[in-house]
Amino acid sequence: MENAELRTFSQQIDSIDTKLVQLLNERARASLNLEKAKKEGSYEDNEYFVSRREKQIFERLHRLNHGPLSSESLVTIYREIISASASLQKEVSIAYFGPLGSYTHQAAIERFGDSINYLPKSTINDVFDSVEKGHSTFGIVPFENSTYGSVVATLDKFISCNTNILAETYLRISHCLLSKSEFSSINKVYSHPQGFGQCQKYLDTYLKEVQRIDALSTSKAAEIAASEPNSAAIASITCAQLYGLEVLKKDIQDSKNNVTRFFILGSSSEKPSGNDKTFVLFTVDHQRPGALCDALSVFKDHNINLLKIDSRPSSQQPWHYVFFVELQGHKENEVVQKALNKINEFCLDVKILGSYPDQRPS
Repeated sequence: MENAELRTFSQQIDSIDTKLVQLLNERARASLNLEKAKKEGSYEDNEYFVSRREKQIFERLHRLNHGPLSSESLVTIYREIISASASLQKEVSIAYFGPLGSYTHQAAIERFGDSINYLPKSTINDVFDSVEKGHSTFGIVPFENSTYGSVVATLDKFISCNTNILAETYLRISHCLLSKSEFSSINKVYSHPQGFGQCQKYLDTYLKEVQRIDALSTSKAAEIAASEPNSAAIASITCAQLYGLEVLKKDIQDSKNNVTRFFILGSSSEKPSGNDKTFVLFTVDHQRPGALCDALSVFKDHNINLLKIDSRPSSQQPWHYVFFVELQGHKENEVVQKALNKINEFCLDVKILGSYPDQRPS
């Protein structure tokens, strides 16, 4: 290729970059004007990261895109643009179950981008409390894993909290065995209980005699393993880089299709998007035969599909339980409202934890 032709292409790229910078700043100013108009009009939709709006933007990108960039690449770029605009509008902070490098931290960055202020919290309870007390704009906590099921600490906190579920997000989880020591010298392994649960086959096959010690998070496990000889951690490859550990083995999870779902917490709920879920908890009179069956039959009678059911001890008295139900539909939908009103006849109490767009990966 001629040098003159190379210069032409380089100049073309420089010219496009100049236009892009101008357009990005123009978009940022439009976002600031939108935020100002919301405040002046006392608009109720005061959460910047509105899932239904983001979903509309990303769906539009898919329709507009004709390559050569993939739609996934465009979504990644736009997520950072949205993140940067949000950081201009107001002080947006995200409390996450940490420390740095945890899977929750990774899920938060994928959802909110790099321009936001992130606040690591030692426990899931601390994330809820941060949102409830107004110390952070949003919170993000793990809710369930496709291999090992529900995160009970998250379920338990929902019983007593006053925060709302704004959205859900998903992250593919790849566990690694990390250490500063040789594999043959390892005598203890640290991880979060979910990490151990998702890697049981590997542990039982290759580290059966090694002591397993629970940590508050997988990233905390990596931090501990970095300071203790002859110890290892089950955590992400990101943690290897952050804490100076060697990757002894990649992809040790039982299932290669290992996905964790996270809930984004806030102080309000979103309006219907047309494809939503609602999460509800309730208790029934355990002394009345068929009480739970009667409650659940309400959803069948109203032709509402149930996606998930859980139960946890209520802490009110021994052998008394709180039931959690995730259903299709938004709490503002007429049929859902009728069902939730009807279920009160069979329950001691009912609490709606939030409605949010269905973001299950295809």
